[in-house]
Amino acid sequence: MKACSTSTNAADPYRAGTMMGDVLVSIRPEVVFLFSTVHYENPQELVEGLYDSIGNDELVIIGSTGDGFFESEGPRDIGACALGLNSEGLVRWRASYASGVGDQPAQTARAALTAALQACGDDKPTCMFMVSDFRADASQIEKVLEFETDIPIVGGFAADDNKMASCTLYANRRALSDAVVVMTASGELHFDISIGNTLSPVGKPGVIDKAEGATIFSIDGTDAMDFIERETGKPVLQSDRGITSLSIIDSDEPGITRLRSIVPDFSVSERFLGLYGGIEQGKTVQVCLAQPQTIISEVYKIAEKARNQGVKPVAAIIVSCVGRKWLLGQEIEHEILALAEHFGAALPIAGFPSFGEIGPLKTAKGYSRNLFHNMTYVLLLISE
Repeated sequence: MKACSTSTNAADPYRAGTMMGDVLVSIRPEVVFLFSTVHYENPQELVEGLYDSIGNDELVIIGSTGDGFFESEGPRDIGACALGLNSEGLVRWRASYASGVGDQPAQTARAALTAALQACGDDKPTCMFMVSDFRADASQIEKVLEFETDIPIVGGFAADDNKMASCTLYANRRALSDAVVVMTASGELHFDISIGNTLSPVGKPGVIDKAEGATIFSIDGTDAMDFIERETGKPVLQSDRGITSLSIIDSDEPGITRLRSIVPDFSVSERFLGLYGGIEQGKTVQVCLAQPQTIISEVYKIAEKARNQGVKPVAAIIVSCVGRKWLLGQEIEHEILALAEHFGAALPIAGFPSFGEIGPLKTAKGYSRNLFHNMTYVLLLISE
């Protein structure tokens, strides 16, 4: 497996695409993971520049915008990055998409997943990568990914520059919105998926009494906002964005941890909570707070564990919650430095800060079902 990553802060999208393509063409990539910021007025020209420079009409492209991006040289706030892979034909890559995720999140995710699997036929994928417009109830998408396929899926929800206004998804030559994009990888793809989502629990658990979609009205017999204040001892502020989350406690699967971060753009007078993904009524939750040193330490432990288990990556893809970036500031670079420390600074890396993450957890029996996360670090290592 050949791999190469590159990035640019060129303001013109077509030039940015050709600049990255000029670097990637040396390995004749079969697939390109493309992540950009929302500052390009015409993101369609970004993919056109890549195709024109690489000169391969069969090239598969998947990606999205994020609140910045990750690349081997570090995190950046403006521009674009790309990771190219060439398996010499050992892996077959295919990208499919479906539109309408804002109004019909489950149906659209199912349509994209079905189209992707049908395109594979008998060539069953070993792994999939997925990106979605963030303007959808992610918990509805999770139900499809969790219960309707046993193939590991890694990915996330596109983001913008902290305005929650717009985003772009990339599917081959298309720059899309209001869609779900799924890429399948069939054949001899060797990979390792790790999830980092250790937060500090605060107070006592409570049961959700009333919920609708991604809005929680009451928990443990009190207004949802009052529950948070009761357990933490203080109100939720705009500055807590990404720091305060709810952990879903599943008594049937105690090893499965899922986080839902609180969206701060709510009306405090209504005393309800808006989340990035819904939680069903009757579920038990506990307030969790993010501690910078804890989440930094965890990414180093993840990289160290992968190395000790014999993983020898040729490339890495990172999908990391924007809440982690808002909390860590410049120290978000540790999510890249941890990989450099254990696998070398030359390791090709690409990724993006997201408005929600997708990935299975490691269990004693292998990977769990596919789950939606918040305030989480998802790492996909691709090996020979």
